[in-house]
Amino acid sequence: MADHFSGPRAISDPASDITDVYAFPSPERPGQLVLVLDVFPAAATTALFSDALSYRFRLRPVTATAVGGTPAFAVDADEYTFDFGFAAPVPANGPGTMLQAGTCTTPSGAEISFEVGEERSTETPGLWIFAGARMDPFFIDLTAVQATEVLEQLAFGREGTNALDGMNMLSIVLELDIATVLGDDTGPLLAAVGETVTSGGHPVRLERMGRPEIKNVIIQQTTIDSEDGAGRSVGGGGGGG
Repeated sequence: MADHFSGPRAISDPASDITDVYAFPSPERPGQLVLVLDVFPAAATTALFSDALSYRFRLRPVTATAVGGTPAFAVDADEYTFDFGFAAPVPANGPGTMLQAGTCTTPSGAEISFEVGEERSTETPGLWIFAGARMDPFFIDLTAVQATEVLEQLAFGREGTNALDGMNMLSIVLELDIATVLGDDTGPLLAAVGETVTSGGHPVRLERMGRPEIKNVIIQQTTIDSEDGAGRSVGGGGGGG
C-alpha cells in the first residue's frame, strides 16, 4: 500500500503522513516477518520522527475460510501491537546535527531502545529494529500519468522518468521471529496495518496504513472530466506521489 501527501492534515504535518506499508516473510530467515512503515514524504536530510506521535504496527492472526462456498478471511480477536515512540532530538557533537532516541514497546510490554539513523540494526532476542532516512521506494512517471489523463490514451514510453527520483523519507523497519516474539501457535497467516497516532492521554489516529496512490490519479481524472465550457478545471487535483 502506498500514498503520498494524502490530504491537508498530512501535508501540514508530514511526520504523520504514511507513504508506504510493507509486510512480507523474510527472504533470508524462514519463520521471520518483516514490517516496514514509511513516513514523511520528500524528507530533508535534517528530518526526524515526531516526538508527539506513536508509530504503530498492529497484527492479527487470520484464517482462510469458505463460508457457504465463498472464500473469505476470518480475523482473530487477538491483536499484537508494536509501538514506536521517539524522544525530542538533542544536539550531537558535530555542528548542526541532532540525535534522536527511540523506543519500541512490544506486545509483551518490553521496551527496546534504539537510535535513529544507526546503520546497524538494534538486535534483541527475536527482534531487529532500524529507524531512519532511506530513499523513497515509490516510482511514478507523473508526466506520463498526466499526459495519459489529458489524451485519454496511454502515453507511457519504453523508459519512464521517476518523479520521486532523489527523494527520501523516514522508515521504520521491524523484523521479528514469530515463534519467539508472538508464540509457537501464531500464524501462519497474519493481517498487518500501520498507523500514526497522537501520543498522550487522548490518542487520535491520524493515518492508518497508506491509501492506494491510484486515488490521486482518480481525483485528477474526475477534475478533468468536470471542466467547464471554457476548458478550465472546476476543482483542484489530488496531490501526486
